[in-house]
Amino acid sequence: MQDNLRKLHYTIDKSFHGKTVEAFLRAEGYTKSLITGLKKITYEEVGKKHYGIEKNGKWAFTIDKLEEGDRLDISVLETGSEVSAPAFPLPLDIVYEDEDILLLNKPAFLPSHPSPGHYEKTLAGAITHYYIEEKKQASFVCRMVHRLDLDTSGLLLVAKNLYSSSFLNEEMRAGRIRRTYAALCKGNPLSAFPDKNLPEGDTGEKSSFLPGLTRVGTFLRIEAPIERIERGKMRRKVDFESGQDAVTNILSVKYNPDRNFSLLQLELETGRTHQIRVHLSYIGCPLLGDSLYGEALPNEISPALSTILIKNKNNVGDAFTNALHRQALHSQSISFFHPENRKEMHFEIPLPKDMADFLAEKE
Repeated sequence: MQDNLRKLHYTIDKSFHGKTVEAFLRAEGYTKSLITGLKKITYEEVGKKHYGIEKNGKWAFTIDKLEEGDRLDISVLETGSEVSAPAFPLPLDIVYEDEDILLLNKPAFLPSHPSPGHYEKTLAGAITHYYIEEKKQASFVCRMVHRLDLDTSGLLLVAKNLYSSSFLNEEMRAGRIRRTYAALCKGNPLSAFPDKNLPEGDTGEKSSFLPGLTRVGTFLRIEAPIERIERGKMRRKVDFESGQDAVTNILSVKYNPDRNFSLLQLELETGRTHQIRVHLSYIGCPLLGDSLYGEALPNEISPALSTILIKNKNNVGDAFTNALHRQALHSQSISFFHPENRKEMHFEIPLPKDMADFLAEKE
């Protein structure tokens, strides 16, 4: 079988009896553009001509009606000969791989995709090298389901074909891919809640003096839209008037009062650029080592944060930056449904050595 061909097979059950091929494919997660592409696919295998959509071994139209027991064969053929990034010979830390997905543990200091100033040495290039140079595939187009910043480490999901890309991108848009991050931040995020509003043992919802920040027990929720500070600039800010919706949940806070920093577990409901970094800076607890958002000015975020920022401006973040030269953020777990069998999959990896060593030194 061609290395750029993915075959999927379905047996139609009674729930789709009398419905069209297109209706079934749409229910299975195929986008309209992918279905349009399937109509154009033809190839030969073992001396026989095949098509992108076949019903019971014969070429099928998307308007054809299905019957219970029909066999539907779908061939997703990667027709592009281009590569998505220059090949870069870097060993991959593969957490999981099958015909449809590749899950990697991305190292820090490596760009996900080519960009100005970072064109040749990228994770996309390392993936391209893996498939073309090591696996000897004729072509491979890297389709990352999400991305991680240059200095962020951890789990990153890649779709290996057009079908898995179509399905997983829709899952991402619908918020069904769950990602949690480990982070080290300055100060204590609970500082945004006046003590008088939080009697011990009270688990009711509490509002902060910051717009968009609420607390239920030990769970914090940040609903603060994000916008570019200037057109064409990388830096973002919270903007409740023109920003895009952005939601970050802080699931747990382990505060070190002696060193005035916290270990956080966070979950993203949306995936805006720099979302965690912007949101933690917004509440006055920027990531340790974050050179872009770690020294944000109070009037750039909220006047109410002045006292928190002054309190949290200590040398803990500077020590982390000097030792590691990156922000302390790690993509630690991911949960999603598999594109082919819809089985729920969950993966979790430990903290990277640099963050773990920093915690050990500060205990």
